[in-house]
Amino acid sequence: MKKRILVVVAITMLISLIAACSSRETDKDKIEESVAPQNLNATGYPVVNEKVTLKLMGSKEANQGPWDKMMFFEEMGKVTNVYFEFDTPDSKVFQEKKNLTFASDNLPDVFFAGSLTTFDQINYGKQGLLIPLEELIDEYAPNFKALMDKDPAIRRAITAPDGHIYALPQVSDIIRDKMFFRTYLNAEWMEALGNPKVPETTEELLTLLKRFRDEDPNKNGMNDELPLSFINEKNDSLSAARTYLMPAFGVLEDRSNQSRLQVINDKVSAVFMTEGYKEFLKYMKILFDEKLLDPEIFTHTNQQLKAKGQENKIGMTMHAAPFSVFKVEKPEDNEKYPVVMPLTSTINNEKLFTPRPSIRPGTFAITKNNKHPEATMRWVDYLYTPEGFMLASQGVEGESWKWKDESKDTWIRITPEGMNKEEFRSQNTPEIGSIIPLMKMMEVSYREDDLVNSIINKQADELSQYAKEAMPLLFLSEEEESRANILKNDLMNYIAQMEAKFVLGKESFDNWDDYMSTLKRMNVDEYVEIYQNAYVRWQATK
Repeated sequence: MKKRILVVVAITMLISLIAACSSRETDKDKIEESVAPQNLNATGYPVVNEKVTLKLMGSKEANQGPWDKMMFFEEMGKVTNVYFEFDTPDSKVFQEKKNLTFASDNLPDVFFAGSLTTFDQINYGKQGLLIPLEELIDEYAPNFKALMDKDPAIRRAITAPDGHIYALPQVSDIIRDKMFFRTYLNAEWMEALGNPKVPETTEELLTLLKRFRDEDPNKNGMNDELPLSFINEKNDSLSAARTYLMPAFGVLEDRSNQSRLQVINDKVSAVFMTEGYKEFLKYMKILFDEKLLDPEIFTHTNQQLKAKGQENKIGMTMHAAPFSVFKVEKPEDNEKYPVVMPLTSTINNEKLFTPRPSIRPGTFAITKNNKHPEATMRWVDYLYTPEGFMLASQGVEGESWKWKDESKDTWIRITPEGMNKEEFRSQNTPEIGSIIPLMKMMEVSYREDDLVNSIINKQADELSQYAKEAMPLLFLSEEEESRANILKNDLMNYIAQMEAKFVLGKESFDNWDDYMSTLKRMNVDEYVEIYQNAYVRWQATK
């Protein structure tokens, strides 16, 4: 009996000891949890009193300087007391590196300019590798929360089907950003031809391009003119043409989801199966057959395009500004280059243009390894303020930009001697080339005292009256995204091949039905249905 009592007592004591240890461990955890926020300032700056250093991974462009030397990150550290150790793979290999990082569970604390796809957000959010952000936003990101409250489209665009927000976007209300590339005519060639009328229809454009081909507008006595040439954007050779010429045939292409779909009367359809798309390809074939289209359009780089423009060999192009291609001697001369507004055709009399999306999702995320999520959210929220925008887009006041006078109505850039302004900016901030979390504000941007930007702003404003989105930004479910990516990869490869074949005459338009049948066999209907279902869900959240 005594033995039994002793056993019971021993067990009781052991249980009490375990409970006490557990209690002490729990109390310790509570203390540690309470200490971390004590270093955090809920409002004002710095964000933390004691310096915090986090690991950051981001996609770096070749033209950018080292991120750890950029005045943007250095100044953000001074303002917030939050600093970073950097892992910045080149953008060409970033996706592969990012995938390996997730697969190995060797995560940074933060993805910045992270190019996180909707699949990344859903998949790694579901696995707990990316943390939900909505509660952090509500409590620690008043500037970004105000943006979402003002424009509900932002919340809809970044909320996953499970109701969570796993990544923050870049948002822009700058009209110039939405109308980023415009169609320009060579001012010197137009003058050489007596300044003919700027084309308003596809037929008028053909007439002008033939004059560029035949009348030696560069006045060198050689038949070396390229009437039309444009950028081979991301190895998608006809992307620029589809954006700026295809709408003439009544077809708009989704630029938000890059799905090559459109919505008409709430019904999603495949652009690449429409009659308007077929007529567009026929028009491009005419341009090629008539030697009006640069024969290297499917292979040249942006650098090669600019070299041709600098040699005065291009008559018409699509780009961000005349000086980006043509040899423009003085800033004011950019205004001389006529802008071709959206065209009409025999099958469409409405001027249409597809703008770039104003919401660029997947730029910033916090991982499970981050021990300071509150401070991290407060850090990034600064980028959704006017001050944060100026720092991220231009650099430090007094070093890379300054107010023009005491009125502070306009600002000007500061550029060291021997560097152009974009080169200097690319050393100061990753905003040149990378899509970073940011609110790009027209009210601030348009106050720059810069002649070239003033010219481009006016052109963009005029173009904006014809802007019409093909489809809203949609969030697919994990299963939908996985299946859509499989289908999309095969479909896009086939369509790209057929685009080139049709334009170059290697495939007859008599075989169009075969092309359509092949798309059907490749499950194009299922591909469209996936986006139709996502669109229906998007409508329900209005």
